[in-house]
Amino acid sequence: MQFTTLALSALSAATGVFGAPTSQEAGNPNPDSVIFGVMSIRSASPVHLTAWGAMNKGIFTNLSNQDAQCYNGPAQNSATFVLNKADGTLSLYTDGKPWQQLFVDRSGMGQGIMQYTTGAEPGPRNAERGGWAIDEASQHLTFAGSDAFLACPSDADSYRILPYVGIENPAGYTGCLSIAARVVVAENPVKCLYSQN
Repeated sequence: MQFTTLALSALSAATGVFGAPTSQEAGNPNPDSVIFGVMSIRSASPVHLTAWGAMNKGIFTNLSNQDAQCYNGPAQNSATFVLNKADGTLSLYTDGKPWQQLFVDRSGMGQGIMQYTTGAEPGPRNAERGGWAIDEASQHLTFAGSDAFLACPSDADSYRILPYVGIENPAGYTGCLSIAARVVVAENPVKCLYSQN
């Protein structure tokens, strides 16, 4: 099954959360940032067209409950992200008190692990915070110039998301699937604080 605009429209209509990509959205006065959700793209797989969520400092797809504390709307079962185009950093959409920012560790120790920190919490020694972008042609999220990600079975039906760094089954995971990350910009973004355990 190929991913089509029709499928995206159907999913957007069903969820009422996402719309066409644009930098200026309600609640986003900063033209240097984009507020969006992400869907995994991998035809004929259990993760195809599933939304990314955030839980316990990690990014997952196909979460049944992400246990986020949301402020300006109902509880969400998917995460909303903010890309700062000026410095290439990627954060979770919170009220900023505290902020939650993603990092990737591509070292031999980290093997591409992607997590988020809260407030002034430091990342590990080899953490990279910049390098994020949206490919305008494909509308795929990229890290360090690549749109290749992995979805690795975690528990129950959820999959841990990691950027692909040349290791097929990184950080002790097995059965990982290669995926692309389709950006779908949030029309009515909800600010949430995501779990930190």
